[in-house]
Amino acid sequence: MVGVGQVQAASDAVWVLPSDASWAYTEAATALQADWRQVGRGRELLILGARELPSGAPPAALVTLGAAALRLAMERASAQADWARVPVLGALLPRDGFAAVWKRPPAWVSAAYLDQPIERYLALIRRAMPRLTKVGVLVHEDAVSQRQALLKAAQAQGVRLVIGSVGAPETLSAALRSVLADADVLLILPDSAVADVSALQHMLITAYRQRVPVVSYSPALVKAGAAMGLYASPAQAGRQVAAMLKGPLSASSGVSAWPAARLADGFTVALNEQVCRSLGLDVPDVSVLTDALRREEGMR
Repeated sequence: MVGVGQVQAASDAVWVLPSDASWAYTEAATALQADWRQVGRGRELLILGARELPSGAPPAALVTLGAAALRLAMERASAQADWARVPVLGALLPRDGFAAVWKRPPAWVSAAYLDQPIERYLALIRRAMPRLTKVGVLVHEDAVSQRQALLKAAQAQGVRLVIGSVGAPETLSAALRSVLADADVLLILPDSAVADVSALQHMLITAYRQRVPVVSYSPALVKAGAAMGLYASPAQAGRQVAAMLKGPLSASSGVSAWPAARLADGFTVALNEQVCRSLGLDVPDVSVLTDALRREEGMR
């Protein structure tokens, strides 16, 4: 980490601002730093201390890791004129988390979301549990675009969706019961409608009691009882940031066109083998599933 006093004159550098000093932010910053020689075009990469955004001249661009760092960048852009147009790339947070911090970001504020493409979740389910073709999912009742994206992806993957609408928190249980009555698998997405810890625990317990396997978006939920998960590791998120910055940093002076926000490129598959055995699921090995998804998407 670089101290605040060391970056005052680094206006041509790219700064990385973590939300805190936890392992996830450190891992992402380390991965970004490892790829920097190939993408940095001679610019210096300065990794700041957690929430230590220096005063004075701004950098050429800023990468924020997590919601707290993104909020600090937004506050600085609002308060200080020379920061108003500094390109910002937010990472290590889901799309909902980004929108909760910066509701109307300008064109020079973008993100590498942690969210996986819905097609990838459905492809995992099809590969891991081919006999289970009815996928239940809960979405907010106002999420029209998300619902349309889910239906389009399900049609492409040849699965049937069982969608439950959630409004106020007290409607979650009824929506969950309705979905589980018809679904073979429950897919939990990083949706603000079901993001509460108690709600997630309720969904895991209820699905398990009804012997419906859960596919989730985080390793923590896999440990807590989901049958499997699909997520981007912090290192994968860091490498994606590096890849997204390669083009914008190629200009001889200044920063060229800032990249559009993107869902996660990299992914990790996790299994809870004990839950899978308990539910009678004969699921392929993690490496087999990972290789199959990569081949399907044309990845190396």
